[in-house]
Amino acid sequence: MTGTALFLGTTGMLSAAARHAAGLAEKSVLVSRNAGSFSFGDEALDAKCERLPLSYEDEPALLAALEEHAPFSLALTWIRPRAELLRAALDALVAPGGTLIEVMGSRSILAGKDGEPSIASIRAEALAHQPDISYAQVVLGFVRENGASRWLNHEEISAAAIAQMEMPLPRRIAGTLEPWDERPR
Repeated sequence: MTGTALFLGTTGMLSAAARHAAGLAEKSVLVSRNAGSFSFGDEALDAKCERLPLSYEDEPALLAALEEHAPFSLALTWIRPRAELLRAALDALVAPGGTLIEVMGSRSILAGKDGEPSIASIRAEALAHQPDISYAQVVLGFVRENGASRWLNHEEISAAAIAQMEMPLPRRIAGTLEPWDERPR
């Protein structure tokens, strides 16, 4: 991958996926409230990473800072579900021919209580009208094993995000979402 990669919300469960992408990018931009103390654990990757210690709660400051580094050839994001304005603004920062991978929680595919479309469906529809970028979702499910359920671990979550980088699908379910009533509580 050439160009700049953006990592937003990736310093925890997605850190291995961000590290993978940083290894492929010419430069990376990592956004986190604690970005200053983040390390990929590799001097070469850390040297080409611009760290922005910002919160996406302050959307104007975040977007102003990101515009200085755009366009992004890859954006890997984990953002709270109903941040439509931030999501739409990020779409515009992805370079033509670039890829936007959004990681979403299991509830993102559920319709609203009054039948409103799910956030995952809303995003897929919105990005379908932007043919210049590739859009891929990772919806996080759970794992059923030995008669019990558990949430995905960090390695499983990053593996799904890496799979989207290497062979993007419109929507990749990490784990399972069925049966919904048997998800971990």
